Amino acid sequence: MKTLKNILTLLVTAFILTNCEKEVTVDLPDPVEKIVVEGSIESGSPPFVTLNKNFPYFGTFTPADFAGNFVRNATVMVSDGSTSAQLDEICWSELTEEQKEFIAQFAGGALPDSIPDGFDFCVYTFFSLNPPIVGQPGKTYTLQITTAEGKELSAVTTIPQPVPLDSIWYEQNTDPDYPNLYRIYARITDPDTLGNYYRYYTQRQTEPMYPGFRSVYDDLLINGLNVFFPLDRGIFKGADIDFQTYGYFEANDTVTVKWSTIDTHTYNFWRTLEFSTNSGSPLGGSTQINHNINGGIGVWAGYCVSTLQTIVINP
Repeated sequence: MKTLKNILTLLVTAFILTNCEKEVTVDLPDPVEKIVVEGSIESGSPPFVTLNKNFPYFGTFTPADFAGNFVRNATVMVSDGSTSAQLDEICWSELTEEQKEFIAQFAGGALPDSIPDGFDFCVYTFFSLNPPIVGQPGKTYTLQITTAEGKELSAVTTIPQPVPLDSIWYEQNTDPDYPNLYRIYARITDPDTLGNYYRYYTQRQTEPMYPGFRSVYDDLLINGLNVFFPLDRGIFKGADIDFQTYGYFEANDTVTVKWSTIDTHTYNFWRTLEFSTNSGSPLGGSTQINHNINGGIGVWAGYCVSTLQTIVINP
């Protein structure tokens, strides 16, 4: 079931995040507290929403700090225009050991070897085998949030029609110093109507799905064309990057590519966020991130999963 697999993926990502540390001596005032929404609904899957309070950019935080930053007991509603339903709040700390093992086994994954004291992770979704709302291409989804304190947030997203990749393949690196590295390529026929937007993820072996360093594209320069392009290996955003080997896979890797169409607002959010993140220190200049959350910050994003294909790099 996709719900269980996505919960486990979110858990592993959160676990990695709480084990990352950064030590910076810059002394800046704490930002004004805002609610950060990261919500998504994919074709064929129920919605997933996490609610947090924003952290200071600089500083350190513990697993307990991370757990205490979730916005709990909110009323989170999703509507597709004909059906409206409230999402369930699911927190890792409140599941039984049997439920945790069931999620891991059903989702085809495994729990982390050790979970630090105070760690928790909460998500709003439908914890059901028959969720009342799942993503469908062409539909618009409204998100409405009311916190326990009465603060209201809202957002709207659309799941576009699919535009699948025509093919994916791999080619060996030509640098003799790195003969065991391979790059993934993809080919697509873009529709002849301007305004298509895309986002991709890759998965190596049984690792989580990670977006690329630059994971979103528009069709401004490729409208109506048949083109091919490299797909860099996705990375965890907090990871150190070796630019000699960045973007490559290795011999005998099993690689899964997830390619989705997205709407304008989703594209603009990820484009501006990735530009801000990838440009280095926020002190070097300001980038206005295009949030689509009324009353908060973050994103409510619809994805039409158009291609989900696995290949094995077999030299």
